[in-house]
Amino acid sequence: MSSMEVPFEKIQSLKDEAGKISELIKGLEENLVIIYKANPDNLCAVGILVSCLREIGLGCHSISIDNSSDLEKRIKKINYSTHVFVGFQIKELPSNFLKDDSKKIILVNHKLSIDKRLKIPWETILSLSLKELEIPLDALSNSGLAYFIAEGITENYPKFSGLALIGGLANKQVDSKSQKLIGINRFILEEGKKEEILKETVGTRISGRESLPIHLALKYSINPYFPGLTGSEEACTSFVSRLGISMKDQDGNWRTISSLTTEETKKLYDRLIALLVEEKSQFKTESLIGPIYIILTETKKSQTRNAEEYLWLLDGACKLRKYGLALAVILGDRTNVYDELKRKMDNYHGNAAQIIEKITQESSIVENKKHYRIIENQAIFDLESAPLVIKALVESNIIAIDKPLLLHLKEKNMNYLYMHDSPKQIQKGLQLYHVIQDFIKRKILPESSFKGETDFFRLVLTDEDYLTILEELEKSLKYHHDGTKTVSNSE
Repeated sequence: MSSMEVPFEKIQSLKDEAGKISELIKGLEENLVIIYKANPDNLCAVGILVSCLREIGLGCHSISIDNSSDLEKRIKKINYSTHVFVGFQIKELPSNFLKDDSKKIILVNHKLSIDKRLKIPWETILSLSLKELEIPLDALSNSGLAYFIAEGITENYPKFSGLALIGGLANKQVDSKSQKLIGINRFILEEGKKEEILKETVGTRISGRESLPIHLALKYSINPYFPGLTGSEEACTSFVSRLGISMKDQDGNWRTISSLTTEETKKLYDRLIALLVEEKSQFKTESLIGPIYIILTETKKSQTRNAEEYLWLLDGACKLRKYGLALAVILGDRTNVYDELKRKMDNYHGNAAQIIEKITQESSIVENKKHYRIIENQAIFDLESAPLVIKALVESNIIAIDKPLLLHLKEKNMNYLYMHDSPKQIQKGLQLYHVIQDFIKRKILPESSFKGETDFFRLVLTDEDYLTILEELEKSLKYHHDGTKTVSNSE
């Protein structure tokens, strides 16, 4: 993905559309409900909106949705005249609900598609999306859209710039080479800098660089994964000591990676790169150094001070389905709730690091098929750890990524099949997401079984469906492979 500039007139059009929603909200005299798809970006968007509502004295009921099939049932249990939906498409909302002209509906989704041919009372619906304004979809996230709604509600809206940027990072709205945020995210970043809320710098991009002692940041690092260090506190402590880097300051407090001097940072970086090269890792070493986004209004050594660490926290909370804890932290809790969520995340990432360490030591855990690799029902995994581990395996190049990676778990008589595309296969024109969407279209697979993104997703299957999907997947991958080989030979 290359850098992206959005003309100011487009940004102004976005502000105008967001302003319509701001005016509607400011004119309300009763509480409303916000219903959102549970992911870090949408959590940040909800946090911005709820904070704005509190400033103007409006109450709000927030509801997280894991599966769109649950939406109609959840809506029936509540009674509000104004509904805000974050992250949903029109087709996902119950048709009888959309046709109820007594309801005010607000749709916030940067990928929203509007079909005015639908026979619903459009005058009761306000929407905010990028597609309708002909702005590239990768230019801004849902929390970025919420940021512009906030601008029309409170003068102090730049305080939400950090949350807006977390949404951009969650959606990987960054330049592929520099890893810098792109599009309208840059506009928000500049506003945050101007108000001394945000700071952009360059540094070692390791989760925990702001909040964890140096040796623990290395221990919990799974993306990148450091052979011989990740998962082992003793090895990490010894590693830092051998570099001659003091792990505590003069007052006896643990030092963080962000507190190192320039000379110490270079020493740590050079040795980590050497470690990756020694182990013949395919990890792109240049991505170890990159842009760091600091939220200056957050306390030093807090996980919420670094935008990527904040995202790390929220992403883990979503994997554990701790949406209430995550939203409370976004809304400002930095006491008991924050400490509870942080403890859960330390355990979560520590467990994932140990699993990855085991995989690197026992190569037989990953079974090599002709057209894909699969980890089959290993006891070391559970439904909480699986998403984090499989993404780290691919994104850190811990194992070869020339083929798609699958992970199969069975729990409570259901099969959970995680699939992650191979970047190399995507370049050749193959994306598992499109294969699975074809299965859904052909009724081989029920749509309700699918959940996730375009490059990484999960299927929930019966025993019969699981066997069918594997068989059909083999056929599709073989068909694509043979077709690619034929084209290559002809050329």
